[in-house]
Amino acid sequence: MSKIWWLVAGAMASIATAQESPFQFNGFVDTYHAIQTEWPHDLTTSRTRLRAELRVDYENAYLFASLNGIHNSILDDRTGVQLQEAYFNYSNSFFEIRAGRQIVVWGVADGLRVTDLISPVDYTEFMSSDYDDMRMAVDGIRIKYPGERVNAEIVYVPVPRYFQMPIGEDNPWRPDLPENVSFDFPEGPEPRFKNGDFGTRVSFFLSNLDFSLSALHTHNQSPVTVAGYDPEKDSIVIHGIHETMTMFGGDMSMPLGEFVLRLEIAEYLDEALAYANNLDYARKNTFNALGGIDWYAGDNWTFMVQYLHKYIADYSDELAAEQNSSQVTFRISKELLNNTLKLALYGMFDIDNLGFYARVSGDYALSDQVTVSLGYDHFGGKRGQLAWYEKNREVWAKAKYYF
Repeated sequence: MSKIWWLVAGAMASIATAQESPFQFNGFVDTYHAIQTEWPHDLTTSRTRLRAELRVDYENAYLFASLNGIHNSILDDRTGVQLQEAYFNYSNSFFEIRAGRQIVVWGVADGLRVTDLISPVDYTEFMSSDYDDMRMAVDGIRIKYPGERVNAEIVYVPVPRYFQMPIGEDNPWRPDLPENVSFDFPEGPEPRFKNGDFGTRVSFFLSNLDFSLSALHTHNQSPVTVAGYDPEKDSIVIHGIHETMTMFGGDMSMPLGEFVLRLEIAEYLDEALAYANNLDYARKNTFNALGGIDWYAGDNWTFMVQYLHKYIADYSDELAAEQNSSQVTFRISKELLNNTLKLALYGMFDIDNLGFYARVSGDYALSDQVTVSLGYDHFGGKRGQLAWYEKNREVWAKAKYYF
C-alpha cells in the first residue's frame, strides 16, 4: 500500500508543478511513538501516517480531499486508509457554500469545548495527538454570508458523529474494567432528519473586538455511561448514551496591546448527565463559561491561561457530577535559535477531581520540511479520567516531513 501511495504522491506533485495548473497537491508524513516511564514500560502509542491533500480549482469553486494512510502497531483496527475530508466549495461576494465531509470549528477556546460542538473529537489514543488532529470531520452542508464586518453561517449535519473513545480491549488507554464488564457505544444515531444537527452562527468584526452569537441543535457527543445487565452473556454492559440538546451561546476576543482576552459562554438545554449509581441519567439545563487571556510577551515568549466553569441548574445529589465544576488549562512556549526550536509546557487541571495532566515538549525544525519533537506526558490526581492514566505517564518522540 505504501508504494502505491508514493507513486500517487509523485504523480500528483508533478501535475501540481505545471504552470497555471488547477491542481494543488501537498501533505505530510509523520510518525509518533510513546512508551510508559513506569513498569512494564509498554508502548502506549506507535503509529505512522501519510496525509495526502488534493485541491482542484475552477473559477469560483474548488474540490478538496484529504486521505490518511495509517499504520498503527498497537491498534490493528486503526490501520488502513481513512477519508479525512472531502467537500465541494463555491463562493462569490454574496455567499459561500461547502458541502461534504468537513471540519467545523466554532468559538475561541483553546482545546476546550463550549460552543464548538459540531465536529467531535477522536480520543482513541487520548492526548497523544495535537488537538487539531483529534478533530473529526462531519458530513454536512454549510452556507455562509462572507461579509467584511458581519458574516453569518448555517450548518446542517444529517448524520452526526460521536466521540471515538478508547474502549478496545487491546487499547492501552482503555479504562481498567472487571472481566465481566464490556462497552457498547454507538458510532452515531439513525440517519433520520430529526436526528440531524443544525445551527447558525453570526460573527461581528469590529476595529478592536470580534464576537459571535450561535445556536445549535445537537447531541451530547461525549457519551453518558449507563450500566446494564446482559442475561445472555451474564455480564455487565456499559452503554454510551447520546441525547439531543440545544445550545445557545456566544464568544468574543479582544486585543489589548500584548494581550488578547477571550470569553465564551453557552447554555445547554436538556443536556444528558449520568447518575452516580450509573444506572440511569437525567436531563438538565447547564451553564458553561470560559475565560482566557493570551500574553505575547515579546522575545518569542507566549503565555496562555483558560478557566472553564460548568453550573447545573435544578441540581440533584444523585448526579455523578458536582453542581459546580471547573477546569484550568495553561500553555507556555518559547522560540529559540532563529525560531527553529520551540519549547512548550501545557497543563490541564481538573479542580473538582484534583486530576492533572502536563506535557513538556520540544520541537526542532531541521529544515522547512522536516521537524522532530520530543516530550513527556504526566498524569495524576485523586480521581477522574486524568488520574486513571497514571500508568500511562510516558515519553514520546515524533518526526514530521512536509511535501
